[in-house]
Amino acid sequence: MGRWRRMCLMSAPGVPGAPTMRMVVILDTGSADLYFDSTDSSTCSFTNDTYHVVDPYPAFDTAFGDGSTATGEYGEDTVGIGDVRIENVQFGLAEGLYITTGYAVGLMGLGYSYLEPIEYTDELYPNIPEVLRATGVTNSRPYSVYLNDLSDISGTLLFGGIDPSKYTGDLVTLNILPDALTGGIAMFLTAVTDLSITTDGETTDLFSGGSTGLDAYDAYDYSLPVLLDTGAAAWQVPASRYDTYIAPAFPFVDPLGYCGCSHRQDDIYLTVVFGGAIPIRVPITDFLVPIYNATTREPIPYTEDEDTCAFLIVPAESNGYGFQVLGDAILRSMYVVFDLDNGQLSIAQAAEDYRSAESTQSWSIAPLVTAASQTSDLSAVVASSTIGTATGSQAVPAGARVSDDGVPGGAMGLES
Repeated sequence: MGRWRRMCLMSAPGVPGAPTMRMVVILDTGSADLYFDSTDSSTCSFTNDTYHVVDPYPAFDTAFGDGSTATGEYGEDTVGIGDVRIENVQFGLAEGLYITTGYAVGLMGLGYSYLEPIEYTDELYPNIPEVLRATGVTNSRPYSVYLNDLSDISGTLLFGGIDPSKYTGDLVTLNILPDALTGGIAMFLTAVTDLSITTDGETTDLFSGGSTGLDAYDAYDYSLPVLLDTGAAAWQVPASRYDTYIAPAFPFVDPLGYCGCSHRQDDIYLTVVFGGAIPIRVPITDFLVPIYNATTREPIPYTEDEDTCAFLIVPAESNGYGFQVLGDAILRSMYVVFDLDNGQLSIAQAAEDYRSAESTQSWSIAPLVTAASQTSDLSAVVASSTIGTATGSQAVPAGARVSDDGVPGGAMGLES
């Protein structure tokens, strides 16, 4: 997980008359569990008479790429997301937290259930995308994410559909890159096949011609396999590639990954190509961000004349999995449909100004549905191959798309 994150509001109400708590959670496509802090955490209090334990401590035991960990029990309660309330939703309740970022909040994992930490229970359970489909809130498990510009406090998450007002150009669909170790589809993996930098109108290719399939994992291939992870801030690049391509292209970044914020005004952008087919233009303002003192919330000086900015493309050593994390530094420039049903990713250039006439949305959703009574036939599996064959916007069912007047069919939206 990264330092700068896009968050959404989550409420966890009980039965009518029970108190309601509004919980902040990180939106994380790199994990699968929904979890909250427990009463033992210093950050908040969780008290609700309708809550009951499903599996006791330490059934919930998870770790993240930045070294953070959360341990506790699995419980069930009524969970609210936007205008929807769903009874008997399972989630983790963290009693032990080790947070490397300096603050603790909950997390809503939106990946495949295969990623759930079930060492103690040995049984997968339906996570949020699966619960929404099973209870009829959405028609399908695909969801789309638009993080918006770093300077804007609002982004959107649309369960079960896509919103054409949030992207420009073509929405191109790629098969998820199978896992290098198992050959299965368990995470939102794809390949960066080409990378170029444009400075003051002049473009320089950094690398190109990478493979799009399993050959992308070859150490001698130009491709960089990446996990699209909204829970991370930076784009991690293998250290050797960073030293060869990234560091020379950004000579003003010091060895610790910092520089003066005046460089945010430079006329520089990257073009990141996914799957050999989708070029995404990323302005320097998305991956060069101001940092602040956590106590005073004042900018940290870099020199006497300017503040410090952090460079969110970082070198990383091999993690043994064959891929690295691509976080918000690049995802802010992308509109992404995460298609759990078909094992695909649909990607387009994010719209620079999403507040168009199309983006006015009204949702028609049942006030209360019960997960326990409608998810008994759910089974969580890892697809061994891509199921879907449609491409672009046609990869999402017609009933799940947002129409020109902004009204979705079988979809559920959130602004965060």
